[in-house]
Amino acid sequence: MNIAIVGAGAAGLFLAQQLSKNIAADIYVFEKTAKVATKLKASGGGRANILNENIVPDCYNQPAFIRTLLQKVDAKTIEHAFVQMGLKTVVDEENRVYPATLFAQTVVDVLLENMSPSVHIVVNTDIQKIQAKGNLWQLNNMETLFHKVIFASGSPAGMIRKNRQAYNAYLDSLQLDSKILQPSLSGFRIRQYPNILFGCRTRAIVSLYQNQQLIAKEKGEITFKEDGLSGIVVLNMSAYYNRLQDRQNCYLLLNFMYEDEDYDVERHLKTYKTLSGILHPKLNQLYRQKPFDVKNFRLDIEGVYDFEFAQVASGGIAVGEVDENFQLKRYKNLYAIGEMLDVDGICGGYNLFFAFASAYCVAKNIIDGNKNCQL
Repeated sequence: MNIAIVGAGAAGLFLAQQLSKNIAADIYVFEKTAKVATKLKASGGGRANILNENIVPDCYNQPAFIRTLLQKVDAKTIEHAFVQMGLKTVVDEENRVYPATLFAQTVVDVLLENMSPSVHIVVNTDIQKIQAKGNLWQLNNMETLFHKVIFASGSPAGMIRKNRQAYNAYLDSLQLDSKILQPSLSGFRIRQYPNILFGCRTRAIVSLYQNQQLIAKEKGEITFKEDGLSGIVVLNMSAYYNRLQDRQNCYLLLNFMYEDEDYDVERHLKTYKTLSGILHPKLNQLYRQKPFDVKNFRLDIEGVYDFEFAQVASGGIAVGEVDENFQLKRYKNLYAIGEMLDVDGICGGYNLFFAFASAYCVAKNIIDGNKNCQL
């Protein structure tokens, strides 16, 4: 049996490893670039937050789809799979799971070292075409035909514009129902931005509103950039923002009293005549120039940052196009996993978990379909 995996990212490599240890097949992993797992190596600030031990379906844009997935494979299943590869993990106070080395390259090394010789990783190979040849599938004009093909080439998140041209164009001929790709987990550009705050890094309670209606609320560290905001809490707000059908009249309210929402700022100001003891110096400088509500500092959203600043993308192949095993309903032996699908979650290991979990389901489906093999 010949199996093709298009994309050598987190989902593709995990799938190749799972298959190669449990099935007799030649597995070809095609990667467009010269290196594998580029995004995985950069994930979690270079530490690889591979999953979250407490996966909450509502933290995804497709909660019902994730809820069904979790009935087949959960966080413990994926964590155990990595432990079996020899990866020691650690868990932080927010249930985020990392390699014990806190170094993303460790995860990549473990995946590669646990593959059998039946896996052939082919780099610098751009898949531009897929077509049926009887009951088999041909990629580009390759002589080798494939019994099964798994799409794992991700999204254009993190790419500069020239590298995004015709990305995943090989899917066009299949005419799958899909949602337009947009940058997510990318931070916000702000209207009438107070440039004086550039470089300020502080903690705040961040609330996303649309037309005075609260959409999401979370607290954490934020970073003021040249023309907008970033930081994990802000990236999460951008995920919820992307799920809105109409994104007009959206704004953020920042409460800088992170540790004590009920702190009496007015009393503090009357007593000490300044806010320098409770605000970041740049915020205090802005307050002196133009006083603002420290607990309700409003910033109107212009939009999210472009793909090159995004950690993931929203949109992709509609989940209705795949069955519970991630096989395309209209095309036998074709599968789509990970960020190929219109599934995206917030920060904290949710997106890598989905990449690994969807790959796990495909591996199990293929293996279960072959006698004398089990996962």
